[in-house]
Amino acid sequence: MKSLVSSLILASCCWVVATPCPFDRTKMEFAGTPIEQAKCLLRPVKRGGVLGDPLKVLPQPLESLIGKPVQINADQLRKYLAAHKIAEDEIGGPISQKVTAKYFVIHDTSTPNYHDKPIPGIINTPEWPLNNFERWKKMPVAHMFVNRMGQSMTWHPFSMSWRATKYESKTLTKDESHGMFVHTELSQPRRADPNGHPGNDAIAADPGFTPAQYERLALLYVAASVEHGTWLVPAYHCCLDSGMVDGHDDPQNFRLDEWGKQVGSLVAGLNK
Repeated sequence: MKSLVSSLILASCCWVVATPCPFDRTKMEFAGTPIEQAKCLLRPVKRGGVLGDPLKVLPQPLESLIGKPVQINADQLRKYLAAHKIAEDEIGGPISQKVTAKYFVIHDTSTPNYHDKPIPGIINTPEWPLNNFERWKKMPVAHMFVNRMGQSMTWHPFSMSWRATKYESKTLTKDESHGMFVHTELSQPRRADPNGHPGNDAIAADPGFTPAQYERLALLYVAASVEHGTWLVPAYHCCLDSGMVDGHDDPQNFRLDEWGKQVGSLVAGLNK
């Protein structure tokens, strides 16, 4: 069985070559308006890294927010964190930091791989070992990690440049990708498809993520956007790596509509 680090890096590899979203090097961003970019970068991710068509419309409030100035201020966010007993170092670092990233990338960990065994029924409880942060502290593969109970841990502050996709390392230079993306890993186990190649991890947990994970991911998105000043463009890891034969297939079973509802609920609460 691969180590957890190897699983994070290799387990979700897919072999489907899809059309990549066009990138405008003169502007150093993907082509089109922020909304148009999001519609391509949030194409539905299917099993094996197969991508659906670009979205025709984004769920609200994403369609109304992405690319617009953030109207929530740092004090509003700090008040929310205090009321919910959430520390700033749990959500990507101090709210006072300046985030340069344009893109908020959503990953799943694709680990552990239970191979031919069923995914345990305890994955959304404290009894599941991988909900324990101690298992993850030495694996700083992204900016953020969110376990299945909706708790988050900061590996790197949002203000730090960190590369976590093949797109950044193979298509862009280190200077080009510097500070362009922030990355969040959502805990999600896998198992093998019996009809697939040996050792595959094609089958993800279903439902893919818990309500608590969507809620915390919404908070991370709001925090990063407040620190940037403009609502970031969300993107799936697989959509960034599309066009690469050794790209990734995550996040699997992600419900964009559910995450959109959580973003909307949080924004409404912060604006009261």
